Parts: sequence; structure tokens; C-alpha cells
Amino acid sequence: MNIIKWIEQNNFKDIDDELSIHIEKLESLKSEKDKLTNKITSYKSTISSLKESLNSVNTKIAKTNKVALKYLKATPIISIGFDARSSTYICVVKYKKATKSFYLGNESKLKNQIQQFYLDDLNSKNIEYIKGQVKMIVSNVISNFINPRSKYIFTDKPKLNFSNILDKYYESNLWDHWRSV
Repeated sequence: MNIIKWIEQNNFKDIDDELSIHIEKLESLKSEKDKLTNKITSYKSTISSLKESLNSVNTKIAKTNKVALKYLKATPIISIGFDARSSTYICVVKYKKATKSFYLGNESKLKNQIQQFYLDDLNSKNIEYIKGQVKMIVSNVISNFINPRSKYIFTDKPKLNFSNILDKYYESNLWDHWRSV
């Protein structure tokens, strides 16, 4: 039980000085506690209203994202295929309903052509790593060869081939390392 309430309820009138000092301290601490409790209550209501606002904004974001996805352009799908008859690779690019493929060359030619963008010797790398790097290079510059507003999606100038892909990649400065091979 709180001492101050107990003293008030029992109507103590004769209080010595030392007890009086402690009672004053208790009263000041009680008022401080009440102020802090009121602040906590105020902050709780503010947090509650902020949470409601956040939920409202998140709902609006979700609706807007759903609408925006309808207008988002399709991303090109890039695949690397292997022709076992001639031991060469081709790259197939599919964008919306259009498909275009171009010749890459055999494994050693492919490694030699992209070596200029790598510090490490690619001759020691496996073909899966090389194919991944070719996909990355093609995906970085394929937008230069696509015209989504045209009836013919893939442009004629520049023509889509691996040499032009490498030239555009060189011009893009997206590589970390370059050397003349």
C-alpha cells in the first residue's frame, strides 16, 4: 500500500521532521511518475495512430504495385545452347513473343572473346562459369538491340550478334577489368 495514501486515510497530523521529508520526496516522485505515465499513454496513442497510417500506406503501395506490374515491360530471357554436332554454342534471346538467336562459337573461342573483361585466366574456368558470364554480358546490353515499340522487336542496326554485343558491353563501362587481348 502507498504510504502517502495510508497517511491521508488515517488523518495523521503529528508527523516528525524526518518522516515529513520522506513524505515530500514520495509526493514529488509520485508526481514525476504520474507525468511519465501520462507521457507513455500519449506515446502509445501516437504509436497506435502511426501504425494505422503505416498499414494504410502499405495497402496503397500493394495496390499501386499490382497496377504497375500490368504496365511493366517484360524482361528478356537469355539462354545459351550447345550444338553437339559442331561443338559450338548459340545464344537465344526471347523477348515477349519474339525470339532471336546468334552464334557464339566453340568453347575456346568464347573464352578468348570475353577474356578481355577478366583479370583471371578464363582457360582454367569451366564452361558453366563461361556461360553465366556470357549471359550476364548479354543481359547488360540486350536493351540496345530491342525496340519494344516496333512490329519487329529486334533491331536491324545494330545487328544482334556476339561481336556487336561485346562492342556494346565495352562501351557500357559495366566491366570491372579490361585489357587488350
